[in-house]
Amino acid sequence: MGVIRKLEKESVSGNNSVMRNLRFKLPPLNSLVIFEAAARHLSFTVAGEELRISREAVSRQIRTLENFLDQKLFTRLHRALELTDAGIKLQATVSNSLDTIAGTITELKDQEASSSVVVSASVAIASFWLTPRLPRFRKAYPDTSIHMKVMDDPGNMRHGGINIGLRYGDGTWPAVNVTRLFDVDSTPVCSADYLAGASALSSPEDLCRHTLLNLDGAAHAPEGWAWWLKAFDASLPASSQMIGFDNYANIIQAAMNGQGVALGFTGLIDDLMDSGDLIAPLEERLGRRMGVYVTVPENTPLSTGTRQFHDWLLDEVSHSTIKP
Repeated sequence: MGVIRKLEKESVSGNNSVMRNLRFKLPPLNSLVIFEAAARHLSFTVAGEELRISREAVSRQIRTLENFLDQKLFTRLHRALELTDAGIKLQATVSNSLDTIAGTITELKDQEASSSVVVSASVAIASFWLTPRLPRFRKAYPDTSIHMKVMDDPGNMRHGGINIGLRYGDGTWPAVNVTRLFDVDSTPVCSADYLAGASALSSPEDLCRHTLLNLDGAAHAPEGWAWWLKAFDASLPASSQMIGFDNYANIIQAAMNGQGVALGFTGLIDDLMDSGDLIAPLEERLGRRMGVYVTVPENTPLSTGTRQFHDWLLDEVSHSTIKP
């Protein structure tokens, strides 16, 4: 027993020695967190707003860090900041280290909450593709709970507490790892009732005599009716025959209600086509190399539940008629 107590004492003494050495070698850890925010924003004011402290408090912590290192980390310009060479080097190390710490903490938390998954998706993806399939996931994994956050742009997934997302686009987003679920092409769609009571629709040229449901806004111009009709040398109808929406889900709902013709995103609305809620009167399709992707925060281990959901999504596509 005396030998064991002696070994324990030596171990504790050794650990204390390491901690004392770290205290001498490292600056106050809070100053490193504040430096990372200031270096990322190149602004003491914005860093303070993010951390909910004053600009003066940020400035004091930066001075403390610079005094500890005996080096300047920022060059103060007129109404601007610039990192020095030392600042650039420290930012890379601190940012990577904090990401690693955050990832480990997230992993440890997820071990406790591995049966809960927070999923982000746009209204359209959630409504027309994901939600109808969720009962199959619940049946396969009854002990895993799903929490949906409906949003077009999840922003920083890690900071937003989002484990996994489904997103439409070209797959080039920062700070995430992406897996392509399926391709998306565009083709005219409408309800059978609308088509039965409307003018003939057998070619793109006929669309100028129909009410077109359009996704408004400059950001959506590359996938609106003007883009699609131009590709087939067809004309837009008069503006009075166009109904604009700022949300794709509303466009599809209007098309199902017989209000006009929408550009249907294949893959996303295939279930509505299969059920007969929508029909595609034309064979013409047009793609922009866009798709629906699964996104997860980079440098973050996946919890058991998140991994199950990720793999289930891929399995859903592999067993469907959607082109992955």
